[in-house]
Amino acid sequence: MSGRTRSLPGVARRWRLRSPAAVVGVARAFLERSVLVALSYRTRFALGIGSLGLSVATFLFVGKAVALSGTGFVERYGIGYTEFALVGTIVHGAAVGGLGAFRAAVRREQVQGTLETLACAPVPLPVSIALSGLADSVVLGAGAGVAFAVVGWRAGLSPAEFGTALGAFVLYAAAMCGLGLASAGVVLVTKQGDPVSWIVAATTGLLGGVYFPIDLLPRWLSGAAGLLPTTHALSVVRGALGVASGAAPNAGAASSVRFLAVTAALSLSVGVLVLRWGERRALRFGTLAEY
Repeated sequence: MSGRTRSLPGVARRWRLRSPAAVVGVARAFLERSVLVALSYRTRFALGIGSLGLSVATFLFVGKAVALSGTGFVERYGIGYTEFALVGTIVHGAAVGGLGAFRAAVRREQVQGTLETLACAPVPLPVSIALSGLADSVVLGAGAGVAFAVVGWRAGLSPAEFGTALGAFVLYAAAMCGLGLASAGVVLVTKQGDPVSWIVAATTGLLGGVYFPIDLLPRWLSGAAGLLPTTHALSVVRGALGVASGAAPNAGAASSVRFLAVTAALSLSVGVLVLRWGERRALRFGTLAEY
């Protein structure tokens, strides 16, 4: 489908920030919609729970295989392989979901033919996309938080360590959401094909230590892994679980949290700029309605 909309009256110019309550009200509306949509697809919701259960069972058996193959994993990494892989799956999976939530928000409005209507609303289009994607990210993050809380409870995680792990996860998710905003901006221009999400998901999944320790990588790749927020977030969360299991505290946790904070701030700033660029370019060439 294609269309020409070179001039949309009042697009992204009629909205003014009168009070924080107005922003909260719009954000709550998007969050309520995301929750209702998620609950309305009961089959997909049930399949998601089932997939998580299968992942847990798979990693349990893989963990037993690792334990039988030799000792030293717990001594070296502070936790068993089952917990190691579960943390990677939960934390990284939720963050990657946040990465794709903003692109999915754009595609949903494009396919439904409501993107132009949304652009003419009193709220600027980038704000609507950001709040819609954020609502979906919060739903995903809540599910990941519950799953990690169960893992932490079984491991005997203290409230202080849980707070540290939760803070690292929130900063990591914020960094990925910034990249998700950039991804949405690119999709506004390209319509189909999103190199941002593909590169980030592929790189972090392979080099971030999600399923295996990064010290198994070649030296030149393990150095690159240290530049990824995934590596730092998982190091903090796994370190907290390791303390609960009797391992020494993670000496690099504080520096990893600072790295995640800086990365999140930079990512969100760049993401907002790219999203606004995508909107302006689509309006300039009259391609906003195309998908």
